[in-house]
Amino acid sequence: MYLKQTILACLLATLSQSALADQLKLKVGYPEHYTVQKGDTLLDIAGQYLAETGLWHRLWNVNPQIANPHWSYPLLGKATEGGKQVVHLSPKSRVENKANPVPMLPLSEIGPFLQTDHILADNQQAKQLPYVLGNNEAHIGMLEGDTLYVQGSLTPGQDYGIYHPGVVYKDKQTGELLGQEAVFVGTARAEERLPDDRTRVTLSHNQREVYQGDKVMPLPPQETLSAVFTPKAAPVISPGYIVDLPSKARGGGKFDVVLINRGLRDQLAPGDVLEVRRPGATLVSKNGKVSYKEYSSVYNKAFYSTGKPPLPSEAVARVMLFKVYDKLSYGLIMQSQDMVSSGYQVSNF
Repeated sequence: MYLKQTILACLLATLSQSALADQLKLKVGYPEHYTVQKGDTLLDIAGQYLAETGLWHRLWNVNPQIANPHWSYPLLGKATEGGKQVVHLSPKSRVENKANPVPMLPLSEIGPFLQTDHILADNQQAKQLPYVLGNNEAHIGMLEGDTLYVQGSLTPGQDYGIYHPGVVYKDKQTGELLGQEAVFVGTARAEERLPDDRTRVTLSHNQREVYQGDKVMPLPPQETLSAVFTPKAAPVISPGYIVDLPSKARGGGKFDVVLINRGLRDQLAPGDVLEVRRPGATLVSKNGKVSYKEYSSVYNKAFYSTGKPPLPSEAVARVMLFKVYDKLSYGLIMQSQDMVSSGYQVSNF
């Protein structure tokens, strides 16, 4: 029989007797118990109870018995109702290391982004990187096991990532260059340095065909990859926007990755959480008749769409940043009420 995993909200019971009661407010109508669903995160669970979800980490400060706040363990009770096992809540803390933990976020979704760089600072950086010259079989697309030659001096015995230069991102308002996408295509092992600043390599793995001109970069050491992120409210930033969805889908939902035009220079860091807002619909008003601009004729759009403010924007998602560059950041959608798309605003909540 399928056994429901039910998380005990005992941490919240401490609020009524804690000094944090003045800082943390419970959401009106919060549930007395909550059944953990597949794919839940701590942000989701906190959202069931806290009026300010981003302040969940303050609960940890008054619960030092919890060694790692990044995992929530389901607590199983013994009472049964109708043949099903249930849990009765009580205002006390109980810890039982049973069942599987609920992960903070699915590392499988962001693993490729953590293990390989995906943004080049500018075109100049791309020009300075070693690049694939080809192979002596004159293959247009090169595959695993092929011997390749690279223009550039690589370290024999070291593994390198191979990347295809992708989209050049520019700010849609200022035209500023934000960075260039580097699409990971495979890994190669350097075998031997050759004259003319060249290196012979073996293509050890590829996700797609490798082409002449693809760039070569060292892979980040495994010990530098973060596997734990602490969600927190981001520092105050000027509103930005979603530049791209790496999946190239028209819209994204929970656990999809987005790229935003804010980064290190805005004092952002991995773990920062921002709100995603859907733009309000634009309107056309002609002779007192209002219609949506996207459904209006070209003539009406040109002559009757000025002076009519759009409808208010709406918060539809929250995104946690996990890889931050100077001007761009990758983030994972942790909560979503609707699909998000490129151009949607990101701001503090």
